[in-house]
Amino acid sequence: MLNSVHKIQENTKRTISLPQLGLWHKKTLLAFVDMSLLFLCLLYFHRAATPHLEIYEFIQNYNLNLFAAVGFFWILTIIFNFYDLDYVNKTRKVLPLSFFIGIIFTFTYFLTAAIGLNTIISNSNLFIFIFGFTSLLIIWRIIYASVIHSNVFAKKCIILSGIENDQTSINEVSRALVGNEFEYGLKVVSNYKVSADQKQIDSLSRAVERIVDKKLIDTIIIMDKDQESISNALNTSLVKAIGNGVQVKTYFKLYEEVKEAIPVQFAGNQLYTILPISKYNNNYVYLLWHKAIDIISSFLGLFTMLVLSPLILFMNLFFNKGPLFYKQKRVGKGGEEIEIVKFRSMIVEAEKDGAKMTIKGDKRVTQFGKIIRKLRIDELPQFWSVLKGDMSLIGPRPEQKTFINELVKSIPLYDSRHLIKPGITGWAQVKYEYGSSIEDSLKKLEYDLYYIKNRSITLDIRIIFKTINTIVFYKGE
Repeated sequence: MLNSVHKIQENTKRTISLPQLGLWHKKTLLAFVDMSLLFLCLLYFHRAATPHLEIYEFIQNYNLNLFAAVGFFWILTIIFNFYDLDYVNKTRKVLPLSFFIGIIFTFTYFLTAAIGLNTIISNSNLFIFIFGFTSLLIIWRIIYASVIHSNVFAKKCIILSGIENDQTSINEVSRALVGNEFEYGLKVVSNYKVSADQKQIDSLSRAVERIVDKKLIDTIIIMDKDQESISNALNTSLVKAIGNGVQVKTYFKLYEEVKEAIPVQFAGNQLYTILPISKYNNNYVYLLWHKAIDIISSFLGLFTMLVLSPLILFMNLFFNKGPLFYKQKRVGKGGEEIEIVKFRSMIVEAEKDGAKMTIKGDKRVTQFGKIIRKLRIDELPQFWSVLKGDMSLIGPRPEQKTFINELVKSIPLYDSRHLIKPGITGWAQVKYEYGSSIEDSLKKLEYDLYYIKNRSITLDIRIIFKTINTIVFYKGE
């Protein structure tokens, strides 16, 4: 244990003493600087039209404009995944994002101000406003991606794991929390196994206390399926650590916070350890919102389907010969089977040899089918199921009973996703890339259960905008 403490000290003493930034610290910092740049550029815009405009006058006279500008900028950031730390931690991704958002925002604001407020500025000032804000946004995001998003600012953690966890599972946990290039703001510097031997427990307690006293770590992660054995064994040391400003969190809780998913493998087979079962049944404001977006989206979806149907029918004659629609039984809320209708995107009799999961690059999908799948046009007829009440706009994707019966054998909690209505889009669809293996199904279940547990208006809005992002950038499968 002593050697391990020295090793951590050697690895951390060379690090520059800088603030440790977690997931939400980084997002807050990004938003603060973005909003500061936005405010300064809008101030420049209106000062160019009204010289000698003071800051307090700008805030007082143009508060509604500021509010609308922030709202529009926020919508753009959601559509373009501008605060997805896994997406904006690389310069090659952040450059085009910053450019598009900067140009779209400034040009739209200029047009709105010119038409609505009759605010006109010179061409040179307009150029500075549009490309000045865009350039500043690009420079700031490059600084974030190349400097702030490095391990220098990551919170240092140690893992305390039970003896039932092998090194492979510990390494997987470490990789899951660290992510790609520390996007979650965490860096695992060491891990310790907690045995039942009292001498080893005493030795580990002293090691943890020395690590905390020397301020070598910021967070202690408890990786314990029992949820009690480690806490009981090291209770005194953990209380002291909390008193010294060190966060002590279970892996289950930390995973849910940083991944926005629920680690099913650490919940056992008991559903009540994961979900507050009555939570989503009692929030009547949310249920009203959910019903409203179901009704509104179903009318919009069916209208869009009627508009596009002649074109799809025409294209079917040449590139997707066969019926325009296909029907299939899927499992809905409570495990009851429902019938869904989609625009056909596969060859006729694609399942003549039995039901098969769609895989990436599935040869059964026609060339025209690939296009309507990527644009999510094939899903439009399902809005009829939403209007009938069999489905919702947002929820876990409905699967065939054959697949579910097989998945439940490997993933006992898999049928818990049927606690709510299935959806046309959902948290798993926008957060996890396409996959068809047991492991992929487990990962999707983690996101589905997170949605069931944390359903809210805000989360629904995030899903809607991420779905728009998927369609706009042609990311579907």
